[in-house]
Amino acid sequence: MISIVVPAYNEGSVIERCLQAMLADARPGEFEIVVVCNGCQDDTAARARKFTDRGVLVVETPVGSKIGALNLGDEHVHGFPRFYVDADVQLSAPAIREVASILGDDSPILVAAPRALVAYEDRAWLVRAFYRVWTTLPYFRENMIGSGVYAFSRRGRARFDRFPDVISDDEYARLTAAPHERKASNRATFTIHPPRTIAGVLKINTRARAGNYELREKFPELLRNGNTDAGRTLRIIATTPSLWFDAPVYLGVMFLAKLRAHDKLRKRQERVWDRDDTSRSPS
Repeated sequence: MISIVVPAYNEGSVIERCLQAMLADARPGEFEIVVVCNGCQDDTAARARKFTDRGVLVVETPVGSKIGALNLGDEHVHGFPRFYVDADVQLSAPAIREVASILGDDSPILVAAPRALVAYEDRAWLVRAFYRVWTTLPYFRENMIGSGVYAFSRRGRARFDRFPDVISDDEYARLTAAPHERKASNRATFTIHPPRTIAGVLKINTRARAGNYELREKFPELLRNGNTDAGRTLRIIATTPSLWFDAPVYLGVMFLAKLRAHDKLRKRQERVWDRDDTSRSPS
C-alpha cells in the first residue's frame, strides 16, 4: 500500500480538490491517505471527512505546525513508498503510481517526485513573467524540485527519524539524498497553483530563501547534496534572448527575497509564516 501524508492548515478552499485529484482514478485500497489538520480554524477537517469512505483518515491537532503535522502523519501510516503532499497542489493517481515505481526496495533512488507544472496562465503579467523565467531554469527543469510533493522509499525514509524543526521540509527531504539518489519522473507530473500577485510570489520565495539559510546553518553536511549553480542560472538568462524581457522581474523578486530572508533571520522572525492565500482563491 502506498501511504500519503497531507499536512493541512486552513486548507478548506483546496483540500477537496487535492483529495479528488488523488482518488479520481485510484483503485480500492490502493492508497492510505492521512490528512493532518493542524491548528485549523476553518472547515478543512469537515471537507476532508467527505472522503473517509474512500479510505481517507482525518487527524486533528490544535498545534499549527507543518513539521508537527508531518511527524503526526507518519504515526498513522504504514506503507511505502511514502508521499508527502501539500494540500494546495494537484496530484493524480497515475502520477503517484509512476513515482512509486521508481522507489522499489531494490532501487538506488531513495527520494523522488513528479515533475511540476505551474498553472500561471491566468495570473497577472508580473507573476507570469516570474514563472516564465523560473520554469526555464535548471533547478526547475533538471532537478527534483523542493516544492509541493516528494516521496521516499523505505530505505530513503530510514535516512532520518523524525522531521526536524525546519522551515523547508521539502528542501530538507531533497537534500537527504545525493543527486544520484533522487529523481524527478520523466512521465509523472503534478500541478502547482502559484500566487495571483507578485507580492505573494515574493512571500513564498522569501520563505524558501530563509529555509535554505536555516538548513545551511543547522545541517551544513547536507549542502554537499545540493546542485544549484547560481552562476549557471545567470549565464542562461544572459544568453537566452526570450528571457530578457521577463528577467528583471525574476531577478528583482529573488534579490528582494534574499534581503528579506536575511532580515527575518536577523530579527529571529523566521518562524513567522510567509503564507500566500491568493493561490487558494478562485479569483
